[in-house]
Amino acid sequence: MTHFIPLPFPDLASGRPRRCGVEIEFAGLTEAQVVALILNELGGELGQHSRHAATVTGTELGDIRVELDFSLAHDHPSELLETGIGLARPLIPVEVITEPLDPAQLPILDALCAALRREGGEGTGQSMLRGFGVHLNVEAHDPDEAFTRRTILAFALLEPWLRATLPPDNTRRVLPFVNPWPVGLVDALVADPDAPFSIQCAHYAAHVKTRNHGLDLLPLFKFHAPQAYARAFPDAFKVAARPAFHFRLPDCRLNDADWSLSEAWSMWRAVETLAAAPDLLTTLCSAWTQHRKQLFGGARKWARTVSDLTIPQSREAS
Repeated sequence: MTHFIPLPFPDLASGRPRRCGVEIEFAGLTEAQVVALILNELGGELGQHSRHAATVTGTELGDIRVELDFSLAHDHPSELLETGIGLARPLIPVEVITEPLDPAQLPILDALCAALRREGGEGTGQSMLRGFGVHLNVEAHDPDEAFTRRTILAFALLEPWLRATLPPDNTRRVLPFVNPWPVGLVDALVADPDAPFSIQCAHYAAHVKTRNHGLDLLPLFKFHAPQAYARAFPDAFKVAARPAFHFRLPDCRLNDADWSLSEAWSMWRAVETLAAAPDLLTTLCSAWTQHRKQLFGGARKWARTVSDLTIPQSREAS
């Protein structure tokens, strides 16, 4: 695992490694071509399938779902719709969705990405109208809820720095799928750093109404604080409760030969590394409070502050 460095707390209390499901969006290949490639690279059998969706069962990585990321193609199929899909296909991503994986399996998935690239798979940046991403569903560290709650605070403080260090593609910044967390949410989390999940959920609901953010917490809150979730989101659309962070920020740059899924993994690992350093997290909370008092304290300036405070600490730790 030379490229997928373990998380600060890699295991659950049971000793089982914390797992991570992965969703990869790309274009350039049809669903059938992707299924054929998975069968060739990872083995398995074609399971349940339809015109635009299929499950490959029993691969090296368990079951893998392949589907066109366009709900109408599954809910209301018609020949007229198929004509439209044919015309718009370069802009509609195909999505590969894995089961929760042991981190030791991520290099295998990375090798599949390389095979998809060789066969013509294309990521974001190939067109001004494409905004394809990678989603990580990272299992929360269950024996220490304080760490999981600190991870939420750490992301709030680190997000502008992540966006400055590995900026999302211009198209993804314009499209409403990975919006930054509102500044008011960061203020609320910093002002209440030891809040339980129920209070964090209430803060989140006061500022966030969709899943279209760099980190979507609805599945995690629904799992950890179901009653608070029901109060905060009484009219919420269907969300599956999962003990996992839904990290949506990273780009899928499948067409770039130097790109790897380890880029997304490293971004998330930076968040958990901060969460695992309570003293540094407290320092950043204090710095955020001072930053918010400044007349011209924007996201770029805060990203520089994060670099100034965290990079020396990282060098000392190494």
